[in-house]
Amino acid sequence: MPSESVAGFLDRAQASRVLFPEQVQQLITQPDMPQSDLNTFCEYLQTRGVLTRFQASALREHRGHELSYGGYPVVDEVGPCPGGTAYRALHPSLRTPIVLRRLSPEWFAPIDNPTNYLGRARAFGMLAHPNVVPLLDAGTQGDQIYLVIDATHESADLETLSKEIGGAMPGFLAAEYGRGIASALRAAHEHGGTHGDVRPGNLVIGPLSTKTNAQGKARRRPTPDAVVRLAELGLVPMRPPVAAFPVNVSPYLPPERLDSPTHESRGDLYSLGATLYFLLTGRPPFSGDGPELVKKIRENAPTPLAQLRPDLPPEFVALINSVLEKSPDKRPQTAVEVEHALNKFCRQASAPSAPKMAPLAAPASAVGVNGYAAHGQPELVPVPDEGLPGADLSDEWGVSNTELASAQAGAASEPRKVRTMSTEEKRRSRMLLMLGGALHITAMLMLVLWLTGVFDRIGSSDEPEPETTKPTKKANDGGKPKKKA
Repeated sequence: MPSESVAGFLDRAQASRVLFPEQVQQLITQPDMPQSDLNTFCEYLQTRGVLTRFQASALREHRGHELSYGGYPVVDEVGPCPGGTAYRALHPSLRTPIVLRRLSPEWFAPIDNPTNYLGRARAFGMLAHPNVVPLLDAGTQGDQIYLVIDATHESADLETLSKEIGGAMPGFLAAEYGRGIASALRAAHEHGGTHGDVRPGNLVIGPLSTKTNAQGKARRRPTPDAVVRLAELGLVPMRPPVAAFPVNVSPYLPPERLDSPTHESRGDLYSLGATLYFLLTGRPPFSGDGPELVKKIRENAPTPLAQLRPDLPPEFVALINSVLEKSPDKRPQTAVEVEHALNKFCRQASAPSAPKMAPLAAPASAVGVNGYAAHGQPELVPVPDEGLPGADLSDEWGVSNTELASAQAGAASEPRKVRTMSTEEKRRSRMLLMLGGALHITAMLMLVLWLTGVFDRIGSSDEPEPETTKPTKKANDGGKPKKKA
């Protein structure tokens, strides 16, 4: 039997539901299990992926109550998140990975409150949409709100990924990502909600592949079937007007938010346009800190997109410019307008297929080193692209070097397709041309005849005009003529 210290540790692990009785039975029968030293025993469990360092420390310090929050087993601490701390956790029964956030009540000050925030989170964060990171649960424990969010594996936000890859994104890829986010915003707006903080850091793309370039440097990049998803929908708190508190100002903020605490749907569209500007240029529309950035957002125009990306179609540039109008009335009024407008600049769209059947709940012993159990993932239909199979996949944005080099060098857009005329259309065109030619010749001939005076001589004759007969004067007496004498 293990010593008392190890036995007490196992008892606390079972009481906190970190380990189950069957796991403990398996452990104590292992011939290589350390039975005397608790430090060695904890390292043994961590090496085999039975416990994480976070769990082991909490159990040893008699903080087992921290390993379950809102009924969700906590696996590890991720770190700070908006409003609090994020943890890796598991679904209570399925043992699938999730992200658990614990929010501090002070985060909602000065104009929001936990009740209103929780209502918005449940109303809009749980919208089912393929381009939204879903909120799975939201509730309270004590004086704190907790959020349960889907764990996005093999993914990264576009701000981080753009800096990691470097350079501007090809136009068609930015249009596809923008179209997906516009579709997600349309779903939220049609249900009466808004996002309030659309920016590259809240756009999650995945799955990713890791490639090593010729210099031996590994870089992540989206796979051909990668899907972009909007995070934090329904989770952005209400804030005072930015001009009154110019701290941590986002360069993607719509101008109307400078003087108003209200989030509007047209403000989301402006932020989407500013995000597309970033994806297409590698930099936000404006830069600076505090009051300087507020002044630029209010008064300045960004560097013309056509100047930075002369390879983009003029219609695409015009669309981005229209969404970035200072006045909300001059922008597109609905997300569906932006979604449809972006469609013409995309490749053929991809759509998620039906998800695979989820496996049965995995036992606790199946939790790996990172605290995750195997589970089904939706299978995505790849985007058909003739340039991708066998292409030189290096550091660029999911396309071959040739495609990206052409885009950055200002390559022209795709040539227009000429429609072939049918035989009947050709015959009709010839007849119209002949008729038009005849009418043109006739008109010119009539003009020449008129100028030479032919029309003036046609009505003239050599016969003298007949003499006119003078009328006979009537007598004054009764109107009869007088008799001669």
